[in-house]
Amino acid sequence: MRARGEVPDAGAPLMRALLADAAAAGCIARAVSASARDWASATFVGAQHRIVLAVAGTGADDWVRQLPEADLPVWRHVVADLTVDAVAMEEGERRVTIAALVLVAA
Repeated sequence: MRARGEVPDAGAPLMRALLADAAAAGCIARAVSASARDWASATFVGAQHRIVLAVAGTGADDWVRQLPEADLPVWRHVVADLTVDAVAMEEGERRVTIAALVLVAA
């Protein structure tokens, strides 16, 4: 449980949203790694996330291509920016490196 005033963690909800979105596109995805660091501006607080997913399936290329425009529901947060920083083939899977700025919803 978080103390009052602490920023709620979006890591697990963001990962669930990414995996669900991949599954809806017919992809098989699994988390390889994930990290986050706190982020704040004068008006917003949140975190910058870096996630690597292993993605396979016939729709994987299309899913990766549309991912920056995807509407990812993350409870109590807003995905303000999401980029695909790299895609590499490794052992028959795409290793997709994602950077996302996730803000706490007001």
